Amino acid sequence: MSAGILLSRLEGVRRTGPDRWLARCPAHEDQNPSLSIRETSDGTILIHDFAGCCPSDILAAVGLSLADLFPGESKYEYRKGKKPSFNARDLLELVRHELAVLIVWLAKIDPEKPLSGQDAVIIQRAKDSLVKSLQVLDHA
Repeated sequence: MSAGILLSRLEGVRRTGPDRWLARCPAHEDQNPSLSIRETSDGTILIHDFAGCCPSDILAAVGLSLADLFPGESKYEYRKGKKPSFNARDLLELVRHELAVLIVWLAKIDPEKPLSGQDAVIIQRAKDSLVKSLQVLDHA
């Protein structure tokens, strides 16, 4: 699937750079665009909602699935006898982004107050993404 198919199902789309867009997230009431979309050189589509919606919810809201983000078979699917292939630059960009998310959220945490539900979800998603990235690197 090309990014154009996903973009045609979203509202408030605007280009932010080559193969990069922002749009209103269809999984929540989004007044200001919070959904980042990027199409990589191999045709993989990366999405991230800065409000914290998970990719499967975003895609379900527009009638797509996670498999639709990848050209053919997922590059991260482990096949017997083969190491996974991945674009190191994209993986490093993902790690950089998730670390930035954690740094921003950790800076605003007040030890005197409990985390809000949304803060806890955002921190957990960033942590999960970093753990998966480490697993890919361990198998490389």
